[in-house]
Amino acid sequence: MIKFFRRIRQKLLSESKFSKYLLYAIGEIVLVVIGILIALQINNWNEQRKTSNQRKKLIQALHADALTTDERLDFGLQMANGINQKLTHFLTMLDNEGDLIAKDTLKSYSSFIFQVANFRPAMSSYETAVSTGNIALLDNNTLMAHYVQFKDSYDWFKLHQTISGNMVYLGSVSNLRKKLGSAKIIMKNEEDYPKEFELSEEDFMNLFKEKEVYSTFESMQWLVRNQLEALKRAKTANNQIIAVLTEM
Repeated sequence: MIKFFRRIRQKLLSESKFSKYLLYAIGEIVLVVIGILIALQINNWNEQRKTSNQRKKLIQALHADALTTDERLDFGLQMANGINQKLTHFLTMLDNEGDLIAKDTLKSYSSFIFQVANFRPAMSSYETAVSTGNIALLDNNTLMAHYVQFKDSYDWFKLHQTISGNMVYLGSVSNLRKKLGSAKIIMKNEEDYPKEFELSEEDFMNLFKEKEVYSTFESMQWLVRNQLEALKRAKTANNQIIAVLTEM
């Protein structure tokens, strides 16, 4: 093709047809420009199609993660709500019934001081998109705001989960365990501890009248209540994330 155009140019120049050569040259330039523009447009279409496919895959991945997170949230909420209800009821019984509470009942409820609600969201797609910059493909401020709300709620949950763990292993719950010799003494269906640690019926009942013991259970109830509220806020934010992604 290049040789063909070169022969035409040479023929026009050899025949001294400069005006025709000039028109031809202009036409050739126009054709080259048109070819470049077409190539650029095709390249733009390819890039747009590639970007669109990346965006679609990212939305699908985020949506799948959000659904997984929703399932985990439901499980975490169920755990946190159950622990919160048991500890709240336990404290209410101590406030109102005192010596009327049976030992087995006390053990059933006090066992929940050692239980912790667990939750971990599925955030790998979001974190990868942020680290690579692909999150910009979404270009949705509303969605980003919901992610911020979710992360804030999750951070609040993790903070109180950490505090709970510190209390169990280093704080007042740990001190209670040291005081008793074994935490199993106040737990339901746990009998494998040295029998010399066993409390008499009267000592067991009096244990829960001590200020330090009561405050320990109260503190754990506050912590799990805050975890529950954090999970509720996370659930709301995650539902909003799912709703936005579904519409994209």
